[in-house]
Amino acid sequence: MSQYKDHPIYGLAFHGAGADWLCRGLVFNAGDKVTEIKKLERAELSFDTEEKAKAHALQLCKTWIDEQAGIFAPTGIPALAPQ
Repeated sequence: MSQYKDHPIYGLAFHGAGADWLCRGLVFNAGDKVTEIKKLERAELSFDTEEKAKAHALQLCKTWIDEQAGIFAPTGIPALAPQ
């Protein structure tokens, strides 16, 4: 399990249809470190290796945490600083 901005995050890879790998990211509560607060999946994406799927799952978690903090707009583009 990795840590990102005090949140434990976990990237999972599992087999989809055929030989492709799918990904799932889990974000846990920063306070108690055990309560799952978000599950992220991209069913339309598949990967040729387990490592690539896990890496993408971790990136999904990081992006979601940043969006909650207002660092990124929901599109994944950095949010504009207030003027």
